[in-house]
Amino acid sequence: MTANLLNLNVDTLFEQHGVSEIDAVHKKIQTLVENKREELRTHVGERYRDLLQAADTIAAMQTSAGTLIEQVRHVQANCRSLNEQQLLGFQSVANASASTVDSRPEAALHQRSAGRKLQTYYGTMAQIKLLTALPELIWTHLDNERFYAAAELFIFSRHISTGLQLDGQSALMQKLPVARKQWEILRPFHVTIKQAVLAALEREELLPEMAVDCLQSLLLLDKSDLGAVLQTFLGLRSSAFLSCLQSRPSESRRVKERILASLGVLNDTVELLDKCLLDDGLLFTRLADCASSTCPPSINRMESGERQLAHLLPDIIAGFRPQFKVSQLTPEQLGGALKQWLDKMNALAAAHLQQVFALVSNMQTIQDIKSAARSNGRPDFVRLEEKLHLEHSQLDFYARKYVPLINARVREIIRSSWAAAMKQTYERVLVLIESGQVQGPHEIWREQSDDLPLSLAAALSDQPKRLANRTKGYDGATVELCKQFDSQLADIVQELNVMLQEQTTRSEDKLSLITFLRETAQEQLTEYLSNLKGLQLRERPALLLALRNSLALVELCPNLKLCFCQSSSWRQWTANSAGVGIEHWQRICGLIEEEMLSFWLLIVDDVLAGHSCEDRLPKVINHEVVLRDFALWQTLTLEQRDEEQDKSVQSTIRIPSQPRLSLQTYLHQLIQALNMAVPQTLPPKVLQAFNQRLLGKLLAHYKGLTSAEGTKSSQNIALQLYFDLKFLERVFAISREERLLYDQIHAQQNQLRDCIDPFDFELFAEHITSHVARASGRLQGELGVLTPLAAAPSLSSALAHEADPNVLCLSSSGSTSLWFPLLPIVMSQAAGGGGSASERKILAPEPAEKAVPTTTTPTRKSGGSGARKADSGKSKSSAASFFGMSQEWFR
Repeated sequence: MTANLLNLNVDTLFEQHGVSEIDAVHKKIQTLVENKREELRTHVGERYRDLLQAADTIAAMQTSAGTLIEQVRHVQANCRSLNEQQLLGFQSVANASASTVDSRPEAALHQRSAGRKLQTYYGTMAQIKLLTALPELIWTHLDNERFYAAAELFIFSRHISTGLQLDGQSALMQKLPVARKQWEILRPFHVTIKQAVLAALEREELLPEMAVDCLQSLLLLDKSDLGAVLQTFLGLRSSAFLSCLQSRPSESRRVKERILASLGVLNDTVELLDKCLLDDGLLFTRLADCASSTCPPSINRMESGERQLAHLLPDIIAGFRPQFKVSQLTPEQLGGALKQWLDKMNALAAAHLQQVFALVSNMQTIQDIKSAARSNGRPDFVRLEEKLHLEHSQLDFYARKYVPLINARVREIIRSSWAAAMKQTYERVLVLIESGQVQGPHEIWREQSDDLPLSLAAALSDQPKRLANRTKGYDGATVELCKQFDSQLADIVQELNVMLQEQTTRSEDKLSLITFLRETAQEQLTEYLSNLKGLQLRERPALLLALRNSLALVELCPNLKLCFCQSSSWRQWTANSAGVGIEHWQRICGLIEEEMLSFWLLIVDDVLAGHSCEDRLPKVINHEVVLRDFALWQTLTLEQRDEEQDKSVQSTIRIPSQPRLSLQTYLHQLIQALNMAVPQTLPPKVLQAFNQRLLGKLLAHYKGLTSAEGTKSSQNIALQLYFDLKFLERVFAISREERLLYDQIHAQQNQLRDCIDPFDFELFAEHITSHVARASGRLQGELGVLTPLAAAPSLSSALAHEADPNVLCLSSSGSTSLWFPLLPIVMSQAAGGGGSASERKILAPEPAEKAVPTTTTPTRKSGGSGARKADSGKSKSSAASFFGMSQEWFR
């Protein structure tokens, strides 16, 4: 872009582009210029900052150099003073010898001078002998981890070497350069001993005796104050804590061991401070022993052969002992140093301890950590906090740092395990959806040998029943998916049970874990449903697979329910919240059903769209449709006795006996299509939604037929349509609870009644009701898939008290409701076949006389709203009685 702007030709730009484009180019050039200016300012600022930093560094170097020169001057002055002190003993001996020269003869003077030289020679040789023996002895003490002894011998060797170097100009020392070379061998021991001491203080396990030995060695080697040694000690314990958490390639330590070791370092550090530095600690006891007059000189640490040369050494060498001038720390000083160390440990724990806890993979490890942490001895934190003026529980590292991380890790294990199980289940559902392997009705309802349990124990077990699974469409892949998901949830429940059975965990923490498990389960299931809805499935096989596998999780995964409704062993900690878990379980089940109901409705709408009643039912009823579509009507003969003429009067009426053939065919085809699309049993809510949509379409179709001119002009057509609506109302059990459908169907029935003569309808009404009941009972078997439970005939209620005579009762929703009731028994006269119509004669009784015997009425079912007793066939015209008309009017 920059190159293009630099290569612009202004003349060409104004010739080939408009004003708006030139304005845009102008703005881009201005933006580029501003960016370059800002970049230049930044670059200049960085260079200026580097110059300032260099100037500050030079000034700091100048100050450091001046300080170093001053310290060198002090060192020279100290060395000069030390030289004078070392030669003090030798000068006193020389002065004494000189005073005796004058008082004695020359021979005695010569002899004493020779003795003094010989003594000086032997003393020098003894000192050199000590220097040659000290390296091996120091190494021996270092190997045996006696660091203070090694440090004391090193200081002793330095004292000897200093005295020999001060006398380095003498003739004897000129002939013995080994003294100087031996000091070159001993000098590196200062660094070696200090490194060994620091390494010992950095160990995970450090005893109080070893800690005191190391601290005393540091005080002796560096001649520093106790505060600096304390800071070094605390810094090394921080390094020990960090080394416990960091795994080295050469070590294969388990996570539990690393966590417990780090906790041990923290507790041991506080315990060491309590035993060694607080009050009259072990360190101050050792220092007091070293300062006492009974403390042996350093030469006593030599071997027995070297100790025998003590009489040859000068007193300043033979009586040398290390001196300590250490003031005891006050509780405020110790508390301040410890508080700074605690802040540092908090930062290290926040940066590294959580990473180590993230490696813990199961609850058993966490339980082992908690048990081991509580079983190990811990210092008296309350006493130390009061003495050092620290906050409450500030020294209890386990309660402040480890317990929150343990609780967080437990929750993370639960959440990650749940998320992994739910993710794997979702991926398996996606694989099943992509494969599109939907079992057809023949595969689902094909009888298999292992459908029924082989024993009573198997029947009473909690294992899911195969036949019951197949009624809901749960095939082998779905059952296997739920089995794997339930096994993963069983592991989560078992892991949590390990924590809940631990006696040291508080009841509040246990209840919190149970609540977290329920919340995690609810969150993961909600996310699963959201992901499933996000797929925007529209194909019928994919929708069936999605909803089957989702609903199966609730029914075939008992451990899923345990995540919401706690097991009996957990309820001792849940107490009053047990009912809350049941409410959450019911809520999540309702959520899944509600989300899956949306999938069901898509399938229902797809089936109804493919089999629309507008396309399969005649839209206009003419004579051809009446001959082809209207079923055979039944002819009924009414017989009454005329009071005036004293003779019987017969009248014949024709009443529909069954719905239109096209309606029956449409419902049959719809059921076949529904069985092909959804071979499983429809849940009640889905069936209700399907029926409501179906009835809505059917009522819209009948509304068009009702408003047609042919219906209004033909009583028979209106009567048949009225029969169809009464049949639909009875079969689909339209009640007042379904207010909209109830009002619609009754409004259409009233419109059709207006098209029928009221006197004729008065005669037809009772018979139509009985025919509707008979037709609905006869077609109950065919319409069983669509028939709601409330519409089951009275025969089903009788079967409810029996012992479920067929295996289909395994799919019943209760002890009194069956999905597939037995077919009703009807007489041959009631079967609407292709033969001639069988006439029935029904006697109408006289008002005051007993009824004349008539022909036998056909057998009917007992019970039900449409059933009548045997003598109910004797009726009379209520219309004639009401208006006081004679029977001649009906002829």
